[in-house]
Amino acid sequence: MNTPYNIPIKQSVRIASLGRKCIPLSLAFRTECVLLALFLAGILFSSCDFEEKNINPNNSTTIEPAPLLTYSQLYTSNEGLSKRVQVGYCMMMVQQTASLDREEMAGDKYLETEMLGVYFTDTYASTIKNIQELINRTADNPEFVNTYAIALIWKSFLFHRITDLYGDVPYSEAGNGYETQIFYPKYDRQQDIYAGLIHDIETGLSLLDPAAPAIAGDIIYSGNIDRWKKFGNSLLLRLGMRMEHADAGLARSTVAKAVQGGVMQEPSDICMVRHVAGKSSTENTLSSVFRSHGLLNSGAVKISKIFMDRLKITNDPRLPVYCALPDGTTDIDKQKGLQNGYDVLTIYDGDPSFQSLRDYSTFNPATILLMDAPVVHLTPAEVELLQAEAVLKGWINGDAKTHYEKAVRLSMEQQAIYGAGGIIPEEQIDAYLAQNLFDKAPTTETKLNLIGTEFWVATFLNGYESYANWRRTGYPQLFPTSYSGSPNKGKIPRRFTYPTEEYSINLEHVEEANANQGADALSTRIWWDNM
Repeated sequence: MNTPYNIPIKQSVRIASLGRKCIPLSLAFRTECVLLALFLAGILFSSCDFEEKNINPNNSTTIEPAPLLTYSQLYTSNEGLSKRVQVGYCMMMVQQTASLDREEMAGDKYLETEMLGVYFTDTYASTIKNIQELINRTADNPEFVNTYAIALIWKSFLFHRITDLYGDVPYSEAGNGYETQIFYPKYDRQQDIYAGLIHDIETGLSLLDPAAPAIAGDIIYSGNIDRWKKFGNSLLLRLGMRMEHADAGLARSTVAKAVQGGVMQEPSDICMVRHVAGKSSTENTLSSVFRSHGLLNSGAVKISKIFMDRLKITNDPRLPVYCALPDGTTDIDKQKGLQNGYDVLTIYDGDPSFQSLRDYSTFNPATILLMDAPVVHLTPAEVELLQAEAVLKGWINGDAKTHYEKAVRLSMEQQAIYGAGGIIPEEQIDAYLAQNLFDKAPTTETKLNLIGTEFWVATFLNGYESYANWRRTGYPQLFPTSYSGSPNKGKIPRRFTYPTEEYSINLEHVEEANANQGADALSTRIWWDNM
C-alpha cells in the first residue's frame, strides 16, 4: 500500500494538509518534510517514555503505526497553538488572561488577525493527516485492532476541537488526499460532523479488547484499555452536553449512554500528555515559548482581573498554583489581575493605579510553566461537572452537589501534576468546600452558574474547553470589553474565522460553508451555539 511516507521528500509537496496539490512553501509542506525527517531520523517516542523509542531508518522504508499515534497525540500541543490560539485567543476572550498587546494576544480585544487561522492550517497539516494515515494502516488488521480503535477515538477528539472553533469544516474528505485523490475537500456541516464523531467513538469503544495485541506508541495511557474506554465515554459526555441547544434528543441519549458506559472517576483517568524536560522536542511547548519569547518579563500575558477576583473572593487554593508575579512571588496578597480590553495607552482609563506590568500576575513558572508540565486535554473534574449539570437538568440520576464537590476536590488534587508547588494540602481543600457554595446558590439557575464558573476555573490552561463551554452555557457571566479599535467591541466572538488561504485554494467549498453556516465572521454562531 502506497503512503505519503514511502516517497521521496521532494515529492511530498503533493501531500498537503487536506490533500492539496503544489502549495509552495506552505505550512503543510514544511510540516510534511519536518515530520518525515523526524520519523526517518528515529527521534520520536514510545508509549512509556519519549526517549525510549529509536527508529532505525535502515530497517524500514515506511512508518509503523506506533510513531504515527505518538505524533498525533504529541502535536496537539505544539508551540504556535499553545501561545497564539489557546492563550492568545481562547483564554483572552473568556477573560482568564489579559494583555495590553494588540498582535499575538489579540483575543483580549476581539481583534481579527491571521492568528485565527493557525489552528486550522496547523492541525490539518499535521495531526489530521497523520491520524487518518494511522486509521488507513490499521483498519481490518487484527494485529492492530486496539490501535485502530483508539485512532478512531482520538480522531474524534481532534475534529471536535476544530469544528468547535470554526463550525463547518472539512471532515469526511479531509486528510486523505493521497489515498482518495480529493485535493480540495468539501466542508461538512457541523451537525453531520458531530454525528460522525459519535459514530467513530462508539465504534472505537466497541472494538477495544484487552485480549487483543497491545497498543504501541500511546503516550497518553500507555495502552491501558480501561482508561481509553473511560476517555471515550467521557468524550461522548462532552459532545452530548455540547449539543443540548441544537439537538436535545440526541444530546440526552448520548449523555445517558456515556455515563452508563463508564466515564472518568479517578485522578489516574486524566487525559494528558506528559512532557520531558531537557530537549526541545519533548518539553512542554507553552513553557518553552514563554521562555524563548521572554513572555514572563515582557508582560504580554497576564491573569485577567475578573479571573483573579474570582479566585480571591472564594479563597481558592489554586491561585498560587496558577499565578505568580514575574519574579516568581506567589504571595496571595501581592497577586493582581489586569483589566481586559486595554492597550498601553488606554490602560490608565481602566486602571488609574497602573504603573508597571511587573505589578500584575502571570502564569506561575514554578508550576504550570515547568518544562515537564503535562498538557491536559480532559479531566475527571470536568466530567464530574458535566454530570452535575446533567443531574440538575434531569438528564441523568444522581446528586448534583456530590458531583460538584467531587469535581472541586479532583481539580485541586490534580494540581499535583505540576510538582511539589502544585500540591494543595487537604485542609485547604476542605476549607474551600466548607464555604458550601453549592447550597448558597438558591436556584437551579444560580447552581448552573456556579458549576459553569467552576468549569471555567478548573479548565484553566485548557482554553479551548473554557471557551467552548462558555459559549454553550453563558457561564460564568462575563462582561465584554469595548476596545475602540475592535470591529467586534462589546461582543465576545462566537467562533474563529477561516484562514485566508482557503479563499485561494478551496474557494468553492469555503463559500459553500459560508452560505450554509453564515458569514465568515467572529459573530456568526456555529450549529451547537444556539442558546
